[in-house]
Amino acid sequence: MIHNFDVQLQVALRALQDVVAPALAGGEKHVVEQLMLAIATIGFVKTRLPEARRYYRMELRGWIDLAKEAAQVAGSSDAMADAIGAGERALGDPDADIAEFESASRHLSDGVTALSHASVGRSHHARLDSLILERGRSRVAQYRLWCAPFGFELQPEKLPKPAWISTGDSLLHR
Repeated sequence: MIHNFDVQLQVALRALQDVVAPALAGGEKHVVEQLMLAIATIGFVKTRLPEARRYYRMELRGWIDLAKEAAQVAGSSDAMADAIGAGERALGDPDADIAEFESASRHLSDGVTALSHASVGRSHHARLDSLILERGRSRVAQYRLWCAPFGFELQPEKLPKPAWISTGDSLLHR
């Protein structure tokens, strides 16, 4: 058994590309399409696996920063303070895994959404929405960059540099 993830993924890709794909030549179109999707997905995971922890930590830092700024604009709640605290604890925990970063990010995203929803009709609504949209631009650019190995970007060279490789700057302040 191979213990190295990178090697395991490479072996699986090679088997799918060099053995399974040729055996399906002339097969039903949807079967071949599903195989190509599986190959692309495994290739993506192989490419991004070494950077995944840094990426999800960067994403969580960005959500924490946005949540703090949103709370300054709209007023904080106990739920938002708890979500921010949980996110900061996850970042500070050397044993935290990607699932914990994703969960904390989701809770913060939900909290920001709740603040935005509650701000409708209030004096700070436009300011909060503007903040969310402004910070969202850099987040979306990083999402696009993260998914660039799938090959859907027409001009990937025009995307920003990966923020997850930086020295810990917040994504939202780029």
